[in-house]
Amino acid sequence: MTDESAPPPRLLIDDSARDPSSKIWYALPGGYFDIPLDALDAEPGSEHEARLKYLMALVADCAPEAERDRYAGTVQDVRHMVRYMRTEGIIGCSLGMHYADDGSSAASVITVALKDIEWAPPKLTAVRAVSLRECPENVGLLTLPGGRPGSMSDTLVTTPAVTGMAAQELYQCNLYVPAPSGVQLAVLTLSTVAVNSRRHYRDLMESIAHTVTFQDPMPEIERAARGEGADGGSTIKDDIAADFG
Repeated sequence: MTDESAPPPRLLIDDSARDPSSKIWYALPGGYFDIPLDALDAEPGSEHEARLKYLMALVADCAPEAERDRYAGTVQDVRHMVRYMRTEGIIGCSLGMHYADDGSSAASVITVALKDIEWAPPKLTAVRAVSLRECPENVGLLTLPGGRPGSMSDTLVTTPAVTGMAAQELYQCNLYVPAPSGVQLAVLTLSTVAVNSRRHYRDLMESIAHTVTFQDPMPEIERAARGEGADGGSTIKDDIAADFG
């Protein structure tokens, strides 16, 4: 039975969704926020670079004098990591904070890469992408809206120990969605140390898969927000809300 008193589902639309240069769109559930890759890997002399230098100066001023070099080094490490991510074709990165089943907080990171590939039928690309993983586990093929193909797999890996941090298990879930053109492949990866919640995160990634599109969905979303659904029934807004429960 429908709860008439329940508020309508809300969608928060990032500014990037209205970027005319965008090549891929996707929705994330609540609890995730974007990491500004452009700002962290700013071009020399740009406004972003000036703001980053100002931020680094603030960090240095707030840190204890004995720790300033370490704090500055950490910021530089983040910049190097972002630069590496961008060389790997990553165009989006989001950090999520949620509560685990035991009441503790769980952090996860979702990265989005868009890769140019040699033309192949999208279904073949989806199968090939998931099979090329070094250790593909729990492989699944997806049928996405419009009959489009996708694939996913997940695994547990052990990260090596580094200074100040012991080795630990990391859960990774990889999602592959070929573009209808056959010449691009979206790769979405979720990583988290909350390995006991792997079932939840896999379901979450499968829900995200159903929102990935290579065509601008904004006109339809805006029509839905105005209550102008073509058939008066379900709309893309309702579909996204259903995906995330």
